[in-house]
Amino acid sequence: MQWDKIMKAAELLSEEMLKAAEEYKKEERKKSFLGEAEKSLQYYIFKEYDETAMNRYLKEMANNPPPRSKQTQGYYKKIRHIWQQWSPKCGLTGIDKARAWGWGVRMAMSRLRLPQPQQHL
Repeated sequence: MQWDKIMKAAELLSEEMLKAAEEYKKEERKKSFLGEAEKSLQYYIFKEYDETAMNRYLKEMANNPPPRSKQTQGYYKKIRHIWQQWSPKCGLTGIDKARAWGWGVRMAMSRLRLPQPQQHL
């Protein structure tokens, strides 16, 4: 197992996820966005780490999702974009790529929950 490479890829993903989440003003929407990213991981695992299936799933969810809110469709557009940008950079495949995605989403979620530092004058 390539833990150093997995964690480096997870850190990169976490940063990208947090940047994308910043577009949402409400914390609930940020958490929903990250929740959908986590669900996409479950699909990737279910399809036994099939890159083609994952790309097809993200494209379908971004362009022609089942009847849901427009917000969910927007989340998947961002998730698809992040997946397409992150995949070649991470240098991982299969279960290691899934591990990096999972850790990256968890890191982003935990950073979202951190209290903001208070300024002391």
